[in-house]
Amino acid sequence: MKARGKRVLFQLFFIYLPLSVLFYMATLFVLIRRAARLDDSQLADVIVVLGAAQYNGRPSPVFKARLDHAATLFRRNLAGRILTTGGYGLDRRFSEAGVGKSYLEKQNIPADCIMTETSGSTTIDSLERSMELLKQQNLTRVIAVSDGFHLFRIKRILRDHRFTVYGSPAQNSLIESNFRSRVLASLREVFVYTAYLLQRVFKNPMIDRKPLDK
Repeated sequence: MKARGKRVLFQLFFIYLPLSVLFYMATLFVLIRRAARLDDSQLADVIVVLGAAQYNGRPSPVFKARLDHAATLFRRNLAGRILTTGGYGLDRRFSEAGVGKSYLEKQNIPADCIMTETSGSTTIDSLERSMELLKQQNLTRVIAVSDGFHLFRIKRILRDHRFTVYGSPAQNSLIESNFRSRVLASLREVFVYTAYLLQRVFKNPMIDRKPLDK
């Protein structure tokens, strides 16, 4: 190979490619942080609360902040239903979704307005199972409630399945209120979101063309 060709390959693999990756990561990080600060909630069919840890039947501080925020949105009459999500951890007595429902009932949210999805073990697993439930009831306008750093990916997943989705970051989020945890969580989302995109490309590239089931 000629010297010029070697120089071009060197520049491609050791200069342009790394710079492109850094640019992609920086751009995605900015988009994640922008979504984390944006509350575009409006009238919808259902409020979907992403699960988080529970301790012996009580929501963790992170989960409690999400549930409190969902209750506030419900009281503002932005949706008539709340869906709590999250499966069972090491303690098989309690699911995150079940704990979430119990907590909301104690906040005077009517029990018949609260649905649960208890089988999901990850964010995408919970969302996929939740979307099946929502489609069965023709609930297609969603307010997603989670910590801010989480919302960019959540909204993308729901939109990929033909839901109309609005994001509403939990107020008083312990993760978002701390600079270090906020940055680390958002950086992790860069990689998790990228993994989601790659999974869609290689697993089912035609999914975007499927209509919403009625």
